[in-house]
Amino acid sequence: MRAHIGWWVGVASALIGIVAFVLTRLESDAPAFSEWQDQVNAICQQEIPSIGSKLEEATGSFVEMDEKSDPAQSERDAVSDKLEVAGSAFLHLAGSWQALEQPDDHQDGIKNLIRATSDLGHSYGAVAYAVSANEDTEQLITEQRGHHRLLALEVQALKLEQCQELVGEPEDW
Repeated sequence: MRAHIGWWVGVASALIGIVAFVLTRLESDAPAFSEWQDQVNAICQQEIPSIGSKLEEATGSFVEMDEKSDPAQSERDAVSDKLEVAGSAFLHLAGSWQALEQPDDHQDGIKNLIRATSDLGHSYGAVAYAVSANEDTEQLITEQRGHHRLLALEVQALKLEQCQELVGEPEDW
């Protein structure tokens, strides 16, 4: 009987170890999706004034320049700089969201949100380059609107109300 007690103690210890391992793998310290939504919405609320003014300034200066038949290189460069600043603001926003601890659920939607925001930021850079180089921007702006629309769809799908104020509704684009 004594030989069997050691065997049973060994089996019980192994089972306890396996159960403990499984439980630690199943338990997650990731935030709930609603907590993540709150954090993302807070970031949007904080960033809306800054990004909004950068977008307005970039868009306004682009439209003003575009109405001229032959804008000076210095004006194209100034507009390009404003577009770069707007694009950088979206890249910063994507980075802020990426830095958050992400919930275990909605992973695909979160990745799509961050990718759409980064793509939008890069599209502003592409337009900025084209403006500075005095290249045609029509196709790039069409693509940029597509990026805006995709971002608005991702924001809507994840129910990020504060962010929706920033990016607008999908039909706006």
